[in-house]
Amino acid sequence: MLLKCQTGYTLRQIKNTFYLLPYGQQIADQKKGTVMNETSVFLWNALQHAGNASLEDLTSHLIAHYNLGEAEFSSVLEDVKGWAMQLLQYGMLAESLCPVREKPSCRLSIAGLSLHLYDPADLTAAAFDAFRADSSAMAADQRIDLLTVPPDSRSYGQVLLQNKEITIFQNSDRYVVLFPTMPDIYEAHMTLDGGYVRIYCKPVHTREVSDDLFHAIRLFFLYLAQKNGRFALHSASILYREKAWLFSGHSGMGKTTHTALWHKLFQTPYLNGDLNLIGIENGQLFVYGIPWCGTSGIFTTKQYPLGGIVLLGRSQEREQTEELPASDKILRVMQRMISPAWTEELLSRNLSFASEIADKVPVFHLSCTMHPSAAQAAKDEIDRQEALR
Repeated sequence: MLLKCQTGYTLRQIKNTFYLLPYGQQIADQKKGTVMNETSVFLWNALQHAGNASLEDLTSHLIAHYNLGEAEFSSVLEDVKGWAMQLLQYGMLAESLCPVREKPSCRLSIAGLSLHLYDPADLTAAAFDAFRADSSAMAADQRIDLLTVPPDSRSYGQVLLQNKEITIFQNSDRYVVLFPTMPDIYEAHMTLDGGYVRIYCKPVHTREVSDDLFHAIRLFFLYLAQKNGRFALHSASILYREKAWLFSGHSGMGKTTHTALWHKLFQTPYLNGDLNLIGIENGQLFVYGIPWCGTSGIFTTKQYPLGGIVLLGRSQEREQTEELPASDKILRVMQRMISPAWTEELLSRNLSFASEIADKVPVFHLSCTMHPSAAQAAKDEIDRQEALR
């Protein structure tokens, strides 16, 4: 365990007594201060200087400071543990975010990114099975620890996003995520670079827990994917002329019905029923297979060149295609992305990539009914635009 001093606390001497006092948000959260004896002051200052340290490192510093013998290491270590556990409970210390285990229980390869899962309770969803990778030589792009215990402390930081399904905080060295609708997940922490994730969950072996973890992991994967130039678009997709064509619209707009019409009329294979991940390789846009696909159960493990994006609208009378201004294409594509936009920087990444899409492939709007003529109208426009390229 690596420990660090929690932000929002300062060590102050008042007359002959030292106190660890809260300030800022810690006061707003009604956190209390505590008296610090000589040993506590030494350990706090040592930890402040080091940035983070293990219990063993702190014990060694303490033994050297007081000229104690190595034979006393074990008893001093227990005292240091007691000090650390107390301050962890108060929220004055935090555990530095780093891997707990060395050997992964599962390796996944998704969209060219390697995920290592550390799951002692075997809660990993079966939906990942098609993406399992056997190679132990694959370096991890993201390591995900599933800890089946509650977290030590609850000092979250600044709120970046909050709704009924999720709350995202930013702390000095991590994001902290709460999932109010997932009662079996206490909370999750991710390093700011997305390389390490720790999910605290209950050790309950049910389908609901596996499904919740599966969907929680999606959030952290999409953050990693975005940092690696891959962006997620809420859309259903089919394979037409060896290219992936994406159909996107607001919920209930009929993208599932539309792709079903394509499948029935033109025998086009399904690729994904709800979410598509897009990236650029050697100047060309590709759509990557991912396991997340909403409730459709439709996904692929393969990647295909991106043909284009059809933005669906509803019409009660007849089908009509509409060429959009360049700015509208970019804005509408970005608005259909579910890649993180927690900060201005992340939003800028989404906007920049939406511009790349609009520059490289056809993006048009289709007002359509839910009849077979809608698929025919879309196909005619796609064929027309492909002929012009």
